[in-house]
Amino acid sequence: MKARLDHMSTFLSVCDNGSIAAAARALGLSAPAVSKQLSALEQSLEVVLLERTTRRMVLTPAGRTFQEHAVATLRLLDDAERNCLSRIKGEPSGTLRVVAARWLTKTSLLPHLDEFVRRYPAIDLELELAERFPDLEQENVDLIFAMSMAGSNGMVRRSLGKTAYWLCASPDYIERHGMPETPEQLAEHRLITHAMRHPPDRVWLWGSRQVVMRPALRLNDTEAMIEAVKQGLGLAWLHHYMVLEAIEAGHLCRLRSEWEQPPIDVALFYRASGRALPALRHFIDFAVSHCRLPPLPT
Repeated sequence: MKARLDHMSTFLSVCDNGSIAAAARALGLSAPAVSKQLSALEQSLEVVLLERTTRRMVLTPAGRTFQEHAVATLRLLDDAERNCLSRIKGEPSGTLRVVAARWLTKTSLLPHLDEFVRRYPAIDLELELAERFPDLEQENVDLIFAMSMAGSNGMVRRSLGKTAYWLCASPDYIERHGMPETPEQLAEHRLITHAMRHPPDRVWLWGSRQVVMRPALRLNDTEAMIEAVKQGLGLAWLHHYMVLEAIEAGHLCRLRSEWEQPPIDVALFYRASGRALPALRHFIDFAVSHCRLPPLPT
């Protein structure tokens, strides 16, 4: 059984790294040893998992299916091990993998993280600062902070509050380009948009009104979007809680509030099976208590 699991892990490493040589370096093994494990796995399964060419390795249909099941299997074993250790030791332990936006991490998580670390010293955290929607199963992620999750069926969500997207521009931009008074005028302005937004040239106003705009700048970080708006590079729809101070200080202007969509939830998403992990339960409780969003202005 152990050999089969080792071969499965080696196969996934080859998939992740793209070649036997790269996987061997990542695993600290020789390339022939990795190749031998792959061959043994294919022989035991009686299928070809990888088409080997001189330039690259390509998953076969059977290989793609096995990859999905292998990820799920190793994930279940990892969860079981963490849960068992927590029960044996009488304290939460293990590694939690969390994906969260940079702003939320800096303002809400990091200032209080020392409290969590002192309380649960056996829990290790891998915190990725990103604004994306990972595949929790495939990427072995325990928790994500997000506004919406495509394909979130089977996931549990814990709300952190609500956010509203405000249309913002710098005073200098408005002085140079004018205030858009109608959706038709809005379509003539430069749009700064997030790389995760699809399609990139569409914005939705109150009442499901759709406007096509030129995506003059696309960024994968909201803080960078705010800086671009401050510099007068265009208009952007931004989270209210990230621009309140800039608006109060006069660095940004909030435009056409009557066009804004209703507020939406910001939440924690995690797999239903994760509720069995004490470490994850404790971190979720910590995050919910410390990462509450500021209320929407009335």
